[in-house]
Amino acid sequence: MPETLAATSPIPSAPFIPPGGEQAARVTIGPGPDLQLASMQFSPASHAAVQTALMAAYGVEAPVTPHARDGRDAVRFIWAGLDQWLVCAPQGQPDLLDGLRRVTQPHAAITAQGDGRSVIRVRGPDSRAILSKLVPIDLHPRAFAPDSTALTLAGHIPVQILQHDMTPTYDLFVFRSLAHSLYHDLCHAARGGVPVSEVCP
Repeated sequence: MPETLAATSPIPSAPFIPPGGEQAARVTIGPGPDLQLASMQFSPASHAAVQTALMAAYGVEAPVTPHARDGRDAVRFIWAGLDQWLVCAPQGQPDLLDGLRRVTQPHAAITAQGDGRSVIRVRGPDSRAILSKLVPIDLHPRAFAPDSTALTLAGHIPVQILQHDMTPTYDLFVFRSLAHSLYHDLCHAARGGVPVSEVCP
């Protein structure tokens, strides 16, 4: 008889903490929050209609620069390129897909992303230094602050990175099939410790 497949996470549920020692990285790496995820796209011709509808329903417009904005019902709109957004909300909140489709129809394309993407969270005082081993963008606070986002690469893996706070805490949105490889690369980078150039005197 065929076996029923059980849902499994592509990365361990327990956060990874690198070993201690000289120049040890003060960072944890693990799964991000359990989110409802959807992509949203609409054309420039529909921009005004959709933004007006989002403002009425969620109290915010979708950002048109690489940032995130929080609306009602803990719905977060994350810029994901020209006329594209990643939208997320905690599990247990009202159904995100149904709500977005109801609010934006017939102007926007809304697609479920929860089964196709994973979220890896990197958090701690040295998370910026560890991510900089893999991510070729400037993560210094003068260039990348809370609610900043970017589409980039982590090594060879396409990711969308979002900064939450000044801890700093980052979420990396990655295609599920690549999540384990990204997790492995992040843990390897953390095991190597903080580069001497990043150590404060």
